[in-house]
Amino acid sequence: METTLDDLVTMYSRDRPDHATLSEGVVAPILSESDGSKAPKYYHLRRVHSRDGERYCVISIYIDHRVFRRAPARFRRELALPVLTSLPGLKIASARQTLTISTADVESSRLLSIQVNAPVAEVRRVMRDVEGTVIYLAEVTYRGDYIHLEMDLKP
Repeated sequence: METTLDDLVTMYSRDRPDHATLSEGVVAPILSESDGSKAPKYYHLRRVHSRDGERYCVISIYIDHRVFRRAPARFRRELALPVLTSLPGLKIASARQTLTISTADVESSRLLSIQVNAPVAEVRRVMRDVEGTVIYLAEVTYRGDYIHLEMDLKP
């Protein structure tokens, strides 16, 4: 499937979920060599998003601390992706997202109010700047009943 970063940001810009912060602080993400170069320090936000009182995802966000310092109140209050892409002068050179179908572990099932081993979608989103430094990493677990993919197949 192919989409643009702008399309993803537009989708999230219109979204107004509630979010409850589970934890935050300076934490280093686990990066693979293919993700890009590591920033000196990352700010981590772990949250649960809900809509109309129903929790639908658990997300861990790692933001290059130099980027986070540019809008800490907004990153804490708003959805991170629209904030990130709205920062003046910040150039996102590459963005990649991977979706894997999985099952809920004990923690995810408790946080999302679903059964252990219920279907979930695991999303990993990595964004790099022009130097190849990972400036944003999100690891998201979505409830399976909140995921709907529609694809146009070219003959």
